[in-house]
Amino acid sequence: MIEVKVATSGLRVEALSLKPAITRLIGELADYAERTMREEAPKRTGALRKSIRKAVSSMEAEIGSQVPYAVYVEYGTRPHIITPVKARALRFEVGKEIVFTRLVQHPGAKPNPFVRRTAEKTTRRVSSTWTSLWEAVIRGLL
Repeated sequence: MIEVKVATSGLRVEALSLKPAITRLIGELADYAERTMREEAPKRTGALRKSIRKAVSSMEAEIGSQVPYAVYVEYGTRPHIITPVKARALRFEVGKEIVFTRLVQHPGAKPNPFVRRTAEKTTRRVSSTWTSLWEAVIRGLL
């Protein structure tokens, strides 16, 4: 709450609630972050992009991916060995040839920090979004 008193003009505002503006700020930033994260996520199959969801309440928001491999995309992986879990061999295609093997030496993957890029872009947008909402509060539009 904010109290505003202006003695020279006789204007007196007892209380001004900022909760609607803060709720709107969080909602607008969450919308922006969700769009941005989808744009920043890798496009290979589209599954990671499609899994991005937001959950917004009046005072907080969470935006993230629902796929378990998103963390490996964000931070990358070290070289590692892949072995079958529910079968005796791994099956995959190389070119047009089907290959069966008991293990694969994966070379690792470079990080693709799409979540970090989203956070940085969203952070840069906070000030301008808040300024426009604050002006709406002052004009009595919120």
